[in-house]
Amino acid sequence: MLEPESYFISNQKNLDKILREFAEATGLPTILVDTQGDELTYGYGFTPFCQLMRNNEKTRARCQKCDMFGGRQAVRDNQSLPYICHAGLIDFSYPIKLDEQVVGYILCGQAKVSNQKEFQPILKQKTDWSKDPILSEAYANLPTVDPSKIKSGAELLKIIINNYLSNIVNGTFEVGAPGPLPKSIKNKVAAPTDDRQQRDQINFTVIKPQKPEIKEALNYINKHLNEPITLDEVAKHIYLSSYYLSKCFKKEMHINFITYVNNKKIERAKILLQDSTWSIDSIARSLGFSQTSYFSKTFRKTTQISPSQYRKHVQAQSV
Repeated sequence: MLEPESYFISNQKNLDKILREFAEATGLPTILVDTQGDELTYGYGFTPFCQLMRNNEKTRARCQKCDMFGGRQAVRDNQSLPYICHAGLIDFSYPIKLDEQVVGYILCGQAKVSNQKEFQPILKQKTDWSKDPILSEAYANLPTVDPSKIKSGAELLKIIINNYLSNIVNGTFEVGAPGPLPKSIKNKVAAPTDDRQQRDQINFTVIKPQKPEIKEALNYINKHLNEPITLDEVAKHIYLSSYYLSKCFKKEMHINFITYVNNKKIERAKILLQDSTWSIDSIARSLGFSQTSYFSKTFRKTTQISPSQYRKHVQAQSV
């Protein structure tokens, strides 16, 4: 039996190629996750709305739960049925089974449909993003997809997995009971190797602090990225002195407070710059910058290029 770790390492290029080309052919974003919902590859074709969701630790955890439960549902029902995720989009997961062990799920969808009556929610928890102006705008810019396209995509993915992938190794990728995936796989799955494959990569690495007060500070920052954020403001919110918060923050996060806040804002800006309906001025305002010139200066300091240059670069890669 081929070990899951060996499979993912030896077939990284094949998996990247399948995910990228499936996303391009169907217009449905896709990603490979393990049996706990943790990402094993980059996200291909991810919309700004879903990138923003996975950029926040709390909502990212819900995304991972949806991925995991969606995969387990497919295992239980012996078919991939589209479902409603916590954010109100339609997804579907399909298990990848190596011999007798499910080693991961391919997740696809992230689609907005006009009529959700045919689908059931995968989680009881729902994320209310309606009060976040950035997420609301990103959701409004999502294209509406016909439910038949979602179902066709699920069927196509089933054919790809059960036929094409089965020819790669001496094993079968039929549905079976999920099993744990070795954590070491995550550290050994290589990034895609060519420029074309890299154009839709989304990396979801998150540093998790140990101190509860720093966790609370990060939660506050994530909820207020559309506003100006100061050290004094956050310190007051969590009942700490500014000096103590600054010291603890740098020790836990290995970066100072202001740089962290600016980096988070620039991460969001890079996501929004992929959507041409957002002007650079509107992106700056939506992230709490009172002046577009200061936003551009901060963006350049973080990325070494201007917002407009970044947008042109992304657009050129998507051609």
